[in-house]
Amino acid sequence: MNTTGLNAQIKRTSLVDAVYESLLEAIVSGGLAPGAELNSVELAQQLEVSRTPVKEAIKLLIHDGLVEQVNNHKARVAQFTSQDICEIYELREQLEGAAVEKVTQSIDEKVLNQLRSESESLLHTYGELSWASKAVNYDIRFHTILATESGNRRLLKEIMRYRLLVRGFCRMTGSEETLLQALKEHIVIIEAIESREPLLARQAMVSHIQARKETVLEQLFTEE
Repeated sequence: MNTTGLNAQIKRTSLVDAVYESLLEAIVSGGLAPGAELNSVELAQQLEVSRTPVKEAIKLLIHDGLVEQVNNHKARVAQFTSQDICEIYELREQLEGAAVEKVTQSIDEKVLNQLRSESESLLHTYGELSWASKAVNYDIRFHTILATESGNRRLLKEIMRYRLLVRGFCRMTGSEETLLQALKEHIVIIEAIESREPLLARQAMVSHIQARKETVLEQLFTEE
């Protein structure tokens, strides 16, 4: 078997992933604002890599909907309209609603108990130093765990794709009050799963996502 170039290919792929993660973090943290141009030459210099992995990482971001490029013009960080946000959250409703419905029938009891324990701990420590950071991390784990526990790899992949799209919105609208309300909604979802009622769990998840959508729209598009 001819393995010439395999190591080089692995290294190149790993470098693309590293650049992708760096750009993704900059986008969702606001370091790269909506509409900001992604200049591959400048980014390559800042990241101390060649232009090739930067270009490939930008292509992945375009595929994920986080970067847009129209008619071969310069790539820019995507600017989302209220309609874009509505469509993204509607897809989340369908995907995560389906996932939690499956989870209700198959989730590992230890995993469910851990989610319950963490949610109650957060609820009782509201207002403490670094609470918001812990709540954001829990939110990420909560949705990731439920998507994973669905047992459907393709469903998981699509859910994580749309979760990436909303991470920036969550950071921008993640006040302690908003995070507390989201936590309470998570607990309702957990209770629905514990009841082993798939349709009830789906509705709880859909209601949660709809509520988060309304919060984002209210805070980001108050002038529209």
